[in-house]
Amino acid sequence: MNKTATIYHRDGRERTVDIHEASRLVGTGEVGADKEWSLHKPPPPGWEREVPKYRATRDIHPALKARFRFEPPFASITDSDEWQYGTRAIEAGEIIETKEWPHPSFIPLNYGAEKVLGFFNAQLKSRMQRSPWNGNSLRLEGGISGTAIDAARVVPPQLKQIDRRAS
Repeated sequence: MNKTATIYHRDGRERTVDIHEASRLVGTGEVGADKEWSLHKPPPPGWEREVPKYRATRDIHPALKARFRFEPPFASITDSDEWQYGTRAIEAGEIIETKEWPHPSFIPLNYGAEKVLGFFNAQLKSRMQRSPWNGNSLRLEGGISGTAIDAARVVPPQLKQIDRRAS
């Protein structure tokens, strides 16, 4: 039985092909590689302008003081069921669409939510901007480096082909 792999074209097409054919079309298997095909699925078009959508994994309640919603994310919160940016109680399983930072326990339901939640859980919260939403698109900025990761300008790295015959 032949092994297969799914490969993705820059224009959104995808194909399932034999692994040897996939290796030939993709090259080194890394994103970019000066090839049209990749082993990594490209982000959906317009994802940076789509409002992030999440599912609550447990019951969550808003912060005790309403003013907390207007401040940058807290580095830590003593009550793990408290959502700093919540405006009302959220029940487990409920779907939430928000332009605010999510609760760390939320499950992302779209690509933008996946990026925001991943960024939020990996960065130093006390240095983050007030919201991941800037104007009409996502902007993920950690506040330390001074360089913002503007979702509208995220492009995969272009890697050079390795000539394996030279060794």
